[in-house]
Amino acid sequence: MTGDRILDRTLAWRVASAAEAAAGIGPGKTVAFSGFAGSGRPKAVPEALGLVREWPEGVDVRHSRVAQHAASGFYGALDVAVVEVAAILPNGLLVPGSSVGNNQTWLDVADAVILEVNSWHPRGFEGFHDIHHGSQLPPARAPIQLTTPMQRIGDPFLLVDPAKVVAVVETDRPDRGSPPRVIDEESRAIAELVVDFLRYEVRHGRLHHSLLPLHAGAGPVADAVLTGLQDAEFEHLTAYTDTVRDGLLDLLDSGKLIGVSATSFGLSEAGARRFNDDVHHYKGRVLLRTQDISNHPEVIRRLGLIAIDSMAEADIHGNVNALGGSGDFASNAHLNVFAAPSTAERGTISRIVPFVGHVDHTAHDVQVIITEQGVADLRGISPAARARRIIDRCAHPDFRAQLTDLVDSAQLTR
Repeated sequence: MTGDRILDRTLAWRVASAAEAAAGIGPGKTVAFSGFAGSGRPKAVPEALGLVREWPEGVDVRHSRVAQHAASGFYGALDVAVVEVAAILPNGLLVPGSSVGNNQTWLDVADAVILEVNSWHPRGFEGFHDIHHGSQLPPARAPIQLTTPMQRIGDPFLLVDPAKVVAVVETDRPDRGSPPRVIDEESRAIAELVVDFLRYEVRHGRLHHSLLPLHAGAGPVADAVLTGLQDAEFEHLTAYTDTVRDGLLDLLDSGKLIGVSATSFGLSEAGARRFNDDVHHYKGRVLLRTQDISNHPEVIRRLGLIAIDSMAEADIHGNVNALGGSGDFASNAHLNVFAAPSTAERGTISRIVPFVGHVDHTAHDVQVIITEQGVADLRGISPAARARRIIDRCAHPDFRAQLTDLVDSAQLTR
């Protein structure tokens, strides 16, 4: 495999087995692995290491901040970075694979680097990436000069100091594919309401016929929305998001979507085969960036995104317990929508609750909540009106009376 994948003579001499590379990582070392949403993660070296204790365990941080935190030393020293790439060019430049994530930060900060060169990634990946090298730590930060979703502000390659590279491991193994999309009737009904709401915004002059750059999060509802846009009248769409999912490939293939910017793929096995088999078809229409840029609040605010995310639950005050990495997008989007079925556990539990168990998005940031029952547009209304609207339009009828009693009781005790 070395022939067309490891073209730098110096690094070609550092080819080793996964076991040999792992043996050089001593006990107690802090190791950063590449990868995002299951894509671009090294395969062989982590297996050879055996049991790896995740640290910091249970940390919940906005994706846009991880690189800055690591570079600032918030997580301590980084001993080793294990980064998967598609190829090493003759001058030592690294062609990224199916995700970029925080890879450049790991390569910059780590004391030692192990590269996994995975020939499963198409060799045609060269040119699909935009690696921004200009981020500085405060107070030296400068504005991010990105004004359109597909604009390039960096280079196509990852950079590494060759002296840091202690091993190069050759692999030929697929990413862990995302589960195949299963869009049930409930998700389809919610998606129809989301698309109708976008039509409503266009009719009232708040959105253009091409909408604004889209972010669609993970989950069957978001997948159903992408499918719904396939049949809708909107044209010349763009997406600025964190993960390229199967539904976005569908929109690209149909011509509805003219370009998508993200930090990673999150495709099913079938979707990954489809992309890899026809990689040149997507060149210039898919752009993978560093995670701190794909999720950057400044960029999201400037581009004016429409963020559509799934939720685990919402409360009558408008707070949301969300799913996945929605924080950077929803909090800074021009328009955000949180969608989910009104109940869980076969209708026995309401997703509209008195108080969410975990607040990902406060009521100040939540604009629209949609369930199969209806649409609650919360923009510009009082807390009391917000509670009434969420209950009346989004809660399942089996739970509305109980939730209404809670609101009435709270108002009487004021």
